[in-house]
Amino acid sequence: MNPTEYVARIAALKKENRILKQKLIRSETNRALLEEALETHLNALKVRNNELEKSHQLLRLSEAQYRALALHDSLTDLPNRIMFQRRLARAIGHAKKHNSYLAILYIDLDRFKPVNDNWGHKAGDLVLCEIAIRLKACVQGKNTIARIGGDEFAGLIEDLQKPDDAGPMAKRILRTITKPIPLRGQFCTIGASIGISCYPFDGRDPNLLLMHADSAMYTIKKSSRNGYRFYRELKQASPGPPRT
Repeated sequence: MNPTEYVARIAALKKENRILKQKLIRSETNRALLEEALETHLNALKVRNNELEKSHQLLRLSEAQYRALALHDSLTDLPNRIMFQRRLARAIGHAKKHNSYLAILYIDLDRFKPVNDNWGHKAGDLVLCEIAIRLKACVQGKNTIARIGGDEFAGLIEDLQKPDDAGPMAKRILRTITKPIPLRGQFCTIGASIGISCYPFDGRDPNLLLMHADSAMYTIKKSSRNGYRFYRELKQASPGPPRT
């Protein structure tokens, strides 16, 4: 190889080396950019995954809250009519299996409308919440107290030895409801009319038992109020005055 060819060969090698170096630099740059893009993408996926997990937790919480709201009264947090009827159906099955008795107490507040009229609905809500607290204190254990309407409550008393054993519970409820309720620096006093139906004598169906307890309550509401009556007494020619 003559000198001229040697010089040309060296120049070509240097040029090829520069090209290779540039390609290598570009390759390193591209790899760095790719790694950066991948890291950014992975971080975004982690953030999104955390967001999805939080959303899933909130969804589970919302479902639990929805189920609770569907079965509880939003004002008093007592079981509502739906849950009461479910528990009643279950209690009837238990009573049938064990040959025991149960009673439904249909409780309608007396003189509650003047509370709303004179003090307003917020005051009425306070009274309902106070009544709910008192009723829960009376009806304990496996028994149930529920709010089934505006100023209407229902008690489910299980494992009675005899139907008349529901009477003392009704008396206790009347005593606790009629205690004065503090309200905006004053006191208000309300009462209750309570109708009682008993399984199996007054029916074996949840709706029928509730309807019969309502009928017994209504007879008190029409007369003296603030007392209780068993549904079976309505079948008598002269049921007599309500019990207190």
